[in-house]
Amino acid sequence: MEKLDLKDRKILYELDLNARQTDKEISRKVGLSREATRYRIQKLMSEGYINYFMTILNTMKLGYDWYRTFFKFQNINLQKEKEIIDWLNERASWVTKVEGKWDLNTGIFCKNVYDFKDILDKFILEFSSYIERYEVSIVTRMWHYHRDYLIENKNKTSKAEIMGFSSRKDYKIEKIDENDYKILEVLLKDARMKTVDIARKINSTEMIVRYRIKNLIKKGIILGFRSFLNIGKLGYAYFKLHIKLQNLTSQKKDKLLQYLHNHSSTVYTTELVGGADIETEFQVKNNEEFYKCIEELRRQFGEIIRDYEFMQYTNEYKFSYLPEMKF
Repeated sequence: MEKLDLKDRKILYELDLNARQTDKEISRKVGLSREATRYRIQKLMSEGYINYFMTILNTMKLGYDWYRTFFKFQNINLQKEKEIIDWLNERASWVTKVEGKWDLNTGIFCKNVYDFKDILDKFILEFSSYIERYEVSIVTRMWHYHRDYLIENKNKTSKAEIMGFSSRKDYKIEKIDENDYKILEVLLKDARMKTVDIARKINSTEMIVRYRIKNLIKKGIILGFRSFLNIGKLGYAYFKLHIKLQNLTSQKKDKLLQYLHNHSSTVYTTELVGGADIETEFQVKNNEEFYKCIEELRRQFGEIIRDYEFMQYTNEYKFSYLPEMKF
């Protein structure tokens, strides 16, 4: 981060708010010319601060459940670890290496529990001698926060994007067709691609592509457009905190969630069935800053925190919101 000035950080923040903003729109907000803004964005990419531009989907609106599995391995060398990661990269939507209680976190979008069980059973049969233990949970809601820490805001000033549903009554599946899917495939890999280029790529027209993107946003399938940042290169550490709760009331839980929603360093908070009651993720400057986050949580919410554990992300191999779909 020492190489980045305030203008660079403001650009990163604007791209985190909406990566489909034009260079001109971003330039007005950060106080630069359009040409200077374009140059800085290209430089941030070429120097590896930005890996690519991603699209966030509410995949659950497409009729998929989000199954998460944490693995602890045994008797494993680097070659076998690579083999396991390669196997999961072909089948899972999210694969991340961590340090702590677990060694690897994975997520798979499946239509039902039997599809998930089929993949999990195959994995266990293939690598059973290397698996010490594993734990499965199902995500019901996941808040995606914007990175206010990039511009050193003490509290968040933007609204979170939420994957999932707040309750059964809000559960609603939206249908998409093959052309919608093709657009999502393109946007997933390059959220800043111009509509005219998307149209050319999928053999459609720019007018149709514009309409369909707006419709996908209106239906709540597309939640937002972000930059996938290289957190380590930015000088930040990435921690995941699992919290188990007690003495709970709806008011106390809401207060805890609101605290996490407003914290400048949180990037995700997750509600689940199975595992922890709440998971939240922090991107901080160092370990000490993370420990202070835990201390503050315990100070304010010690009455309802029964237990907690944390891990540090060390390598995120894959994250895709779009499962393979057939039409």
